[in-house]
Amino acid sequence: MPAIHKSHHRQILAALLLILLITPIAIFSGGTENDVENKSALFSAELAEALTSIESDSRISVIVEFPEGTSTNEMVEKIQLAGLKSVQIRYAFHLIPMVSLSIRGDEVQALADVPFIEEISLNRERQLLDEPVPQERYIPAENGDGYVHFDSILGADLMWAEGFNGTGITIAVLDSGAWGDHPDLQDRLIGFKDLISGHDDMNPLDGVDAYDDNGHGTACAWNAVGDGTASGGELKGVAPDANVLAIKVLDSSGSGEDDVIAQGIEFAVEQNVDVISISLGGDWEDNMFLVEPSVREIENAISAGISVVVAAGNSGPAALTINSPGITEEAITVGSSYDDTGVIAFSSVGPVLRTTSNPNGYTAKPDIVAPGYQVVSGRGNNVLELEYPAYNSSQFDSSYTRWSGTSASTPMIAGLVALLAQKHLTLTPLEAKAALMRSATDLGEDPMIQGWGLANVSRASQLLTDSSRDITLMTPRGFPTLPWSSQALIVGDERPPQNVTIISTHTLGLVNITLSGNASQFVETNVDQISIPTGYSYFVIELTIPEDVPLSAAGLYIGHLNLSQGIDILASIDISYSVTLFGGRMMVDMEHHSTGPGGDIDQPSYYGYFTEYLREHGMIVTEFGDPEDLSRSYIDLSTISSADVFTIMDTETSYTEGEIASLHEFVENGGTLLVFSEFFNQSTGTPSFAFDDYNEILEPFGIQCEQRSIGVGLDGFGLVYGTNHGGYVEADPLMEGVNNLYVIQGSSLQVNPSISNARGLFWEDAAKTHAIVATADYGRGNVYVISDGSTLYDDILFDAIKSEADNLRLLRNLARTIVPDAPRIFDVELSIGDFGEEANVTAYIFDDDLVDVSMSVIGPLGVNLTGTVIETLGYRFSTGFTFTSGGFYSIQVEATDSAGNIRMFQKTILVPVDAADDVLVLTIVFSLLGVVGVGLGYDGPG
Repeated sequence: MPAIHKSHHRQILAALLLILLITPIAIFSGGTENDVENKSALFSAELAEALTSIESDSRISVIVEFPEGTSTNEMVEKIQLAGLKSVQIRYAFHLIPMVSLSIRGDEVQALADVPFIEEISLNRERQLLDEPVPQERYIPAENGDGYVHFDSILGADLMWAEGFNGTGITIAVLDSGAWGDHPDLQDRLIGFKDLISGHDDMNPLDGVDAYDDNGHGTACAWNAVGDGTASGGELKGVAPDANVLAIKVLDSSGSGEDDVIAQGIEFAVEQNVDVISISLGGDWEDNMFLVEPSVREIENAISAGISVVVAAGNSGPAALTINSPGITEEAITVGSSYDDTGVIAFSSVGPVLRTTSNPNGYTAKPDIVAPGYQVVSGRGNNVLELEYPAYNSSQFDSSYTRWSGTSASTPMIAGLVALLAQKHLTLTPLEAKAALMRSATDLGEDPMIQGWGLANVSRASQLLTDSSRDITLMTPRGFPTLPWSSQALIVGDERPPQNVTIISTHTLGLVNITLSGNASQFVETNVDQISIPTGYSYFVIELTIPEDVPLSAAGLYIGHLNLSQGIDILASIDISYSVTLFGGRMMVDMEHHSTGPGGDIDQPSYYGYFTEYLREHGMIVTEFGDPEDLSRSYIDLSTISSADVFTIMDTETSYTEGEIASLHEFVENGGTLLVFSEFFNQSTGTPSFAFDDYNEILEPFGIQCEQRSIGVGLDGFGLVYGTNHGGYVEADPLMEGVNNLYVIQGSSLQVNPSISNARGLFWEDAAKTHAIVATADYGRGNVYVISDGSTLYDDILFDAIKSEADNLRLLRNLARTIVPDAPRIFDVELSIGDFGEEANVTAYIFDDDLVDVSMSVIGPLGVNLTGTVIETLGYRFSTGFTFTSGGFYSIQVEATDSAGNIRMFQKTILVPVDAADDVLVLTIVFSLLGVVGVGLGYDGPG
């Protein structure tokens, strides 16, 4: 959810205290304290941390960077002249001013004395980017049913029909190697370089002696250039007549250090390849002192005219998860689609955030997607059946496999670039990237999920021809994007600015930036003109809802952001957002997750779809407590005072009796309790969640978690329950359109028939003995219980859809159902100026049929200070009084709607005698709902 900023909550009250705490990290002894500080300034934080955790005589691999223009010989000479006995130079780069070396920990400090060294950082490890998953759950392994025809999905078959299949183009695949005797690769391999063991075969005349001790590299190489020999031409890679140079940069476990990967890129550049495909990566940290040779070498390769295609990563569906080196701006960064229907949940999601490097700010990635689920590829000779099961073995023996991941998608895009390069001679990396993005199929996903969409090489080729290669586009292709919602709150919604990237294959000069439609009311750019060179340029776009917007402003806002010269629109992106009323607050219990062994912290970022459905109704999500905070937060009516809905999901630690009683009272007073249980292992008799506490919480509502497991299908998959599987679904608004549910692992529910308001809604069995979804009315509130917390997870929803289950519909119904009927209080503020001046209590209250708002202020010594309540904007209610002294002030707000539902807020706050200093500030604003409150009640008709 977007951050809600109310600037008047954060005014400086008395003075600005700036504390500059600089604590140098002790690396190893030697030199004065000042010397250590000065030298350590060259170290990345990651390296400094690593040095504190190793023995002084242990070796560590580091990267040192020299100024641009320093030759390889000069770098090596300066390091050797330092006389450090333990230094072993791993590789001195030729195309970038860096050297990777191994050194004892106690000599790293002395590296900072080497003349002209600018930065020293840890040599980071990278991993292959797939997690092979057996596919038998969906596709029979013995035949060809379900083959993903990615050649036709990507438009490659149309290029083949024109006679373009990659002839004369070379793709370098940096991975775990390639099996040189695979029938589909034998004639395609023109060289093999093993940078792990030092072997190579760069003479293709007698066949290339290449190997792959993992299987990942063979599958990647095949997706790019597999020629279909083993299948009689039935199964092919994207560019079946292109050549492949296999460069082994990962070991048998799929791991490799960044300097080796960079060395592989440099080798590919020196070999004059046309395209480089990289299906590996790792976490990225934007740090001016963190040197990543692979990123620098990718930038260098693209400058040399070589297209570089990199996997986005498999860290989705959370935002800001693009892996490095996929974060490289000029590279083509690839996510994974399921056929041509949508993006897979595991595909990493943008944007990329840079705070210390350029382009500074939030920038769009990935660029494009290609199929990456259950795709057929070449199978290596040294693989595990569990990881790479044979595909259609009855017909093709063991030549092919099925696998999933952005690793699979990336070489497909590399193959598309090869097809374009064969047809459009002298094609530049910029032209290839711009054409593929601009011609992609919009899958209707957020731009930070799909980029510009699903690649189609035939349309990209036609675009290159029709435009004479003059292509201009802006990315992201829509706004606003993740991680912010398209639902903006009317009470004031301020988001960080985002970068709009202009990619242009030709120089345009000065162009105009204009906004059209009613969307322009709350959207602005930092400039209205920009000079566009060939390449990349940037400007900033921002959505801000001010705090004084009237109720009438709620609604849909659409329009376009255009680049124009004269009457010509050069590029355009869609803008669409809604201004919504505040619909309530769902608070998620984070405090009771365990951080110890077996702990599993379910972050709200895991359920983005549900969060977005809540935002459609104006509901926001907040968190209660922090399991990693040493200070404990306890549930009571004051600490959860701002919540309309309180959610407990798969928590592991115990609840106190007081907390349980407070939850019961919260529901009785009109709140909604949402509970997601988890797995109970029947074979061991152990739950993965606070089983006994859950049952104590749920006991008054007539619902209990059973010592009985559900879900847990074969090979890590779940099971489907519902009307098509012997179950029963009750008629209820929550179950509308929900006939089947996909459950990974949960525990069934027992509903007590003697409690009249307790009801099972979704039953595992037609006899209605074991429920999966249950509800209860209690007092003036409601309880909803679902037996598997992962039902909410974005990455589970994909499996649910493919299993023809209705989890997504359940989440949409749930979001609609838990919107409170009672008036919703967004915030209550107490504004106090100097003595003798007017103070104000302001409440932000929302309800479609609000009929009355009453407010009272009781000052020190019990003096009633209540004034007339004044309404403005349709949702802001204020009352004023003269501020005469500090002390305790009791504030009460009561809102009533036409149905008789009442929402009450009550709080006592201590105002200090010297609350305001009229020299520094005019007013202090206490946000009463955002901190600990004293008392919160709900009421209703009758």
